[in-house]
Amino acid sequence: MKRPAWFERRRQTWLTRRHPTSTDTTRLKHNQIYVLPTGFGFAFAVTALLVLIGAINYQLSLAYAFAFLMFGIGHAGLLQGFRNLLGLHVTVGQAEPVFTGENAHFPIRLISDKARISIYLSAGRDSVVAANIQPRSSNETWLPVPAIQRGWLVLPTVQLESRYPTQLCRAWSYARLAARVLVYPQPESNAPPYQLASNSDEGGSVWRRGEDDFAGLRRYQPGDPIRRIAWKQAARDEHLSIKQFDSPQSAAYRFDWHDLALQSAESRLSRLTAWVLAADLAGDRYGLTLPGTTLPLDHGPAHRTACLTALALFEAQA
Repeated sequence: MKRPAWFERRRQTWLTRRHPTSTDTTRLKHNQIYVLPTGFGFAFAVTALLVLIGAINYQLSLAYAFAFLMFGIGHAGLLQGFRNLLGLHVTVGQAEPVFTGENAHFPIRLISDKARISIYLSAGRDSVVAANIQPRSSNETWLPVPAIQRGWLVLPTVQLESRYPTQLCRAWSYARLAARVLVYPQPESNAPPYQLASNSDEGGSVWRRGEDDFAGLRRYQPGDPIRRIAWKQAARDEHLSIKQFDSPQSAAYRFDWHDLALQSAESRLSRLTAWVLAADLAGDRYGLTLPGTTLPLDHGPAHRTACLTALALFEAQA
């Protein structure tokens, strides 16, 4: 059931005051952990109460013992669930950029000086992961968060929950961690070839790909085109190498926002994203022109990241 807007505002204000945002490590304190019986716990408590009423009514010593045993089990479960979260240190690492429609995975690290069992982390109903921690160690868990729209995605409030050891009580707390990740526009599926749609290079002449003169080898870097890997060299060396060519003739394209006959700004960004990825995969030199932003002709992982970042943070003019 959807909460009223006023209730959600009050809840967020309360969370901000009780659980301030941390840029480093959050430690769960006594006043930041909450405990309530689960549905099974409520049924267990009612059963124990009925047994106690029966023992009082019929003066049965065995029923007294059984009722107090049930109350003891419930109380012990409440304390152990509370202690399973108390003093836990929570921190977050840097997440890798993703495309719209994917899940961003934030590395959440749990640090403890004692064993922690069955701790569930969530940043929404669709992102729940479990973690166990050994004494004097840590556990890194990748928490998925849906990337619904491009731009900066801020890590939502992380909820930590435990029903250990009896499942009778639910102990939970919150961690507000300062972390965000960049979300790129979703690439257009079945985008038209950029070789036929884009403009020529700055010089005005359309260059063709030139790979006639072999210039040597260099160490492979993430993002390099697979077709340029020197496989024969890889068989003799433990590192992958990339073939380099010296030629003044290489494919170069400029992807211009104004040349696209698309009505929606998001549709244009989606197509430009698809072209940037395709040109990078092909090893072509390419540039990008957006309203207010121009990136020169270049290639490589750094240039690809710069273009995708510009597309992700683009704001359409009103």
